[in-house]
Amino acid sequence: MTKPWFKRQPKLVEAIRKDLEARYPDLRFVEEGDTAFVRGSFPIVHEGRALARYQIEVEFLPDYPHCLPRLRETEGRIPHILDRHVLPTSGTACLFVDEDWLLTVGGEPSLREFLDGPVRDFFLGQALVEAGKPWPFGERSHGIKGLLEAYGEWFGTEDEAVILRHVDYLSREKIKGHWECPCGSGQKLRKCHLEEVRKLQQRIPRLLARQALERLRYAQQLTAKNFSQQSS
Repeated sequence: MTKPWFKRQPKLVEAIRKDLEARYPDLRFVEEGDTAFVRGSFPIVHEGRALARYQIEVEFLPDYPHCLPRLRETEGRIPHILDRHVLPTSGTACLFVDEDWLLTVGGEPSLREFLDGPVRDFFLGQALVEAGKPWPFGERSHGIKGLLEAYGEWFGTEDEAVILRHVDYLSREKIKGHWECPCGSGQKLRKCHLEEVRKLQQRIPRLLARQALERLRYAQQLTAKNFSQQSS
């Protein structure tokens, strides 16, 4: 049986603990069975002023650091509704389209980058909304629509079939030049968008692309099923 990532990478765990101690002393790294968490009080400082503190839980997924952690507010302070960027079923914070942020920061971001960036922005937005102010950041649509928006921007298309073909290629272990280009030109990939697709594959983990592909295909199946039921 494969050991959890935090048992296999003690140096990474030590680096996380040191980062927390230096930057977020009220957060603690906790191991529970095969899962690891960071839990505690997260401060929101904006323009030199402390706005609020939130009780949080950061859950590391089994493939960390090759995939991003998941964030939850644990005090019940933030409603579990999409308008507040929280998934109703799980209470998980909807921070961003994962691929969007990975393309911005590049590589595998550290936990500190995750906390300093999207986690801080998420709770800053929540604190401002609680104070009666508008959400301060631009935002994508939620769920599958946001995923399509993100991939569509990178591929320069709104065609869902073209987006799906691109994501399919990014999910493969190796991209081959003799495949048909996913853009729909009818040309071989090597004569069309091979370099662009390979550059994206270097920046988006294959696991993430595979998960996106599964979500997009599932949504496509649901749409087709609903259409069939309405037509019958």
